[in-house]
Amino acid sequence: MAVLPIKDIVNIIVNLSPRSAVRAGFNIAMFLGTSGVIPVSQRVRTYSSTDSMLADGFTDESPEYKAALLYFAQDTNPGKFAVGFWDADNETLAQAVTACRQADWNWYLLCLALPAVLDPGDPAADPAVPPTCEFGSEDIKAAALYVEGCMPSTAMFYLTNDISLLEEMKGLNYNRSLGIYSEISPMLSVAVAGWAMGANTGLANSAYTIANKPLKGVLVDPLDENTVKAVKGANGNYYVNRGQQFDGFEQGTMASGAWFDEIINLDMLANNIQLSVMDLLKSARKVPQTEDGVLMIIAAFTPDLEKALRIGFLAPGIWKAPPILNLAFGDAIPGGYVIQSEPVDEQSQANRDARLAPPIYAAVKLAGAIQHVVIQIDVNR
Repeated sequence: MAVLPIKDIVNIIVNLSPRSAVRAGFNIAMFLGTSGVIPVSQRVRTYSSTDSMLADGFTDESPEYKAALLYFAQDTNPGKFAVGFWDADNETLAQAVTACRQADWNWYLLCLALPAVLDPGDPAADPAVPPTCEFGSEDIKAAALYVEGCMPSTAMFYLTNDISLLEEMKGLNYNRSLGIYSEISPMLSVAVAGWAMGANTGLANSAYTIANKPLKGVLVDPLDENTVKAVKGANGNYYVNRGQQFDGFEQGTMASGAWFDEIINLDMLANNIQLSVMDLLKSARKVPQTEDGVLMIIAAFTPDLEKALRIGFLAPGIWKAPPILNLAFGDAIPGGYVIQSEPVDEQSQANRDARLAPPIYAAVKLAGAIQHVVIQIDVNR
């Protein structure tokens, strides 16, 4: 008996949606080391535990291993840690950072605190002193310049005991470099990085600041008020004790004065929106150059704004910036964001021929954060 196919009558077509681009977690710090475990050909390896580092060839005396112990010790429990290799004999720090970024796009935070290992056979090495060398000011400035414009977006923590370097970095107005001043803790920025990366979970109400947070495994600096004032005036950061009861990391500011928590959250939001729109362009047969097509684009990235609202980065408020299309200074933003676009019909023919979308504007209101409080107590007898 001949068997005819059912599809001539009922034809079922299964379309499996393409996988969306993987979202970066923005919760991995990378430290440069010269121990030589990681080859130049690979540059960066990511570890989820110190045991995995030992299994990979690091020893318990490796500066990278000691940094990982401090990183994983923080209360926020960061899940991953990246180590990059700096070929110190053959390249500058900036060249090493560039190579590590090109080799691995998954890490977000560059941490310049890890001492580099010197050759134990170096005659200048004192066997009674751990063989380390510090990142120099010129190295730090060169790395900061690269970090400021590298892609994907990156931020940098660096440690110094030189207030003049903090002042110089402030003058350079860098948004992506956070300077930490310490006179006693050579890996203080490792602890801060561990707390910050561990706190960045992306869960509901998970937005955070790094200001006033206690750290594990590092001592507070015994800084006097004049030193604190100078560091703060240079947009620097420090770890001190207040009132003999509260240890806390203070400020959380980049060299420009911008807040680190705002920089990382804006980086995450921009990355998520970019990938969402790319997913749409990849998966849709066509996004028409019409108002409906613009609405498709807006619908693709609106969930990313909702996520920023859900974690607590955005919040309802009043727009207090220059007007954007129909959004005026003083207008309420009850949902935390307003999305607008210019009319398709008003596009130039050149832009239409180039298949450009009309400009789309997402005006967002940041939730901000309170880090200083004044309370007046009025007493009546």
